[in-house]
Amino acid sequence: MTSDENALVKTCQESEGAEFERAYSGLFDLYQNRVFTICLRVTGNQEDAMDAAQETMVTLARRIQNFQFRSRFSSWVYRIAVNAAIDVRRRRLTATRAGVTTILADIGSDSPRDPAAPEENSDPSVAASGKESQAAIREALLRINPKFSSLLTLRYVQGLAYEEISEVLECSLGTVKSRLSRAHAALRTYLERQGGMNDLL
Repeated sequence: MTSDENALVKTCQESEGAEFERAYSGLFDLYQNRVFTICLRVTGNQEDAMDAAQETMVTLARRIQNFQFRSRFSSWVYRIAVNAAIDVRRRRLTATRAGVTTILADIGSDSPRDPAAPEENSDPSVAASGKESQAAIREALLRINPKFSSLLTLRYVQGLAYEEISEVLECSLGTVKSRLSRAHAALRTYLERQGGMNDLL
């Protein structure tokens, strides 16, 4: 946590009214894009991602008094986002599916590179192949266990280290590595079932 971010959190905890709103607005600006990216990758469509991101930011405002500086503030925010996105995705899966279209947005330019994203290449056939691979992995993330997709998103889209993921999920490093291994296996199994695309991983 930077000193500026730390100051914003403390101001939110110690103030009310306009002063709280100004400090919270600063935190909102810092995290809205990162929160939306996590929610989009877990839910798979923009509408649900917006709902989950909104839930995250509202929860952040309501519960910021509970943050005790025992971990990174970002880890605390990501934990809220992951839980909100998983809840929204589960609600969607239990609702009527008629007319639902999955829309996958591109990652922002300031986000860590998606491992499925193609490298820039002047050869159109190579670029097309890379985009197909990226789309296949994005689709797979929507089909596997949402806890696995959220874990893979934290690791490869947000670029978090194992230690940071451990903070987000509130579990040991060993558990993080074990769950990541299971997440990779689930992703690989899905891709294999879709036509032998396991060479993408």
